[in-house]
Amino acid sequence: MSQALISVLLKKNKDPLKCESYRPVSLLGCDYKILTKVLAARIELVISKIIHPDQTGFVAGRQLSSNLRRLFNVVYTAEDNIMPEIVISLDAHKAFDRIEYYYLFTALERFGFGPTFCSWIKIIYSSPQAMVRTNNIISEPFSLFRGTRQGCPLSPLLFDVAIEPLAMMLRQAAGLVGIQRGTQNHRLSLYADDLLLFLSNPATSIPVALGIIKDFGRVSGYKINLDKSVLFPINKQARKLSFRAYPFAIHKDRFTYLGVNVTSKYKDLLDYNFKVALDKAKLDMERWASLPLSLAGKVNSVKMNILPRLLYLFQTIPIFIPKSFFKELNKCTSAFIWKKTVPRIRREFLERQKEEGGLALPNYMHYYFAANIHKLLFWVKELDEDETPIWVHMERY
Repeated sequence: MSQALISVLLKKNKDPLKCESYRPVSLLGCDYKILTKVLAARIELVISKIIHPDQTGFVAGRQLSSNLRRLFNVVYTAEDNIMPEIVISLDAHKAFDRIEYYYLFTALERFGFGPTFCSWIKIIYSSPQAMVRTNNIISEPFSLFRGTRQGCPLSPLLFDVAIEPLAMMLRQAAGLVGIQRGTQNHRLSLYADDLLLFLSNPATSIPVALGIIKDFGRVSGYKINLDKSVLFPINKQARKLSFRAYPFAIHKDRFTYLGVNVTSKYKDLLDYNFKVALDKAKLDMERWASLPLSLAGKVNSVKMNILPRLLYLFQTIPIFIPKSFFKELNKCTSAFIWKKTVPRIRREFLERQKEEGGLALPNYMHYYFAANIHKLLFWVKELDEDETPIWVHMERY
């Protein structure tokens, strides 16, 4: 039951000759997945009470978009502050694969999980084995001594528990100065292993943060890629400083976080995200034009490939998008569907549902409106204090 078959997937734009360029996915037996799904369902009942709202990954009711909205509120309200303020995006090295089992078991016990539950976790991770399939050749079984399995229903929840002590140490560190916005002090934001640090007074805060992470890594196995981590100054005082003494890449104009280009100026979000996405959509649809697709096939290609990319941006970036953007997007979509000829069916008919005689072609502007209306619900909906996203408190202030 504890044996897994690891299938390796090449990461995008990575060197296929390097082992670290592949993402291992553990293919597990049905009996194992049923058991771990039951255990995961039990953790889900209490995980929101254990894990601080700073962590939004894999916790029911919390959303990735909350991290970005919070980041935008911190970054774009910074200019009037006297103290230098920075954001550090930390890249974890094989985060899920490095967690030490003894540390994980101890963390579960300290968070109050009962002996019966912990014993099940220990059984699952007592003697795990794996085989690797490469080019349809399966290796001999070998033992695993650390790491949660990517592909296991329990894995993301266990990782949340494992990394929470690090977040607690960073929140409580006396020498680490966070960023003050209104009545709230912001120190960190997490989406699974994607860690953001919000720091003021970098000269003292950065060494303290790195020291805490190093100490935590000694017992947990956690490690960060310093050369892939990014330091982003967010106000004028910070941009005047030199950060050459620190082992981070320094990005003063923009950096990428959770797939979104975060720019130093709010108005640049449109160009570096939506216009980039529009250009990629144009190139893709021009490339697909030569494929022998039916009308329905082309509409489905747009729904399955183009729409998800744009919808993600609609949901995560709170910015006004001009009508010209949607006009250009509709134009290139129409050119793809009708092979640059005059449309034989009006767009509004194609946008109707299939029950109404249409093909459910996406209306991009309606999706944009819906994404923004969804965020308004957090303003008017009565939620418990712990359930209200942090960005809502910031914008209400």
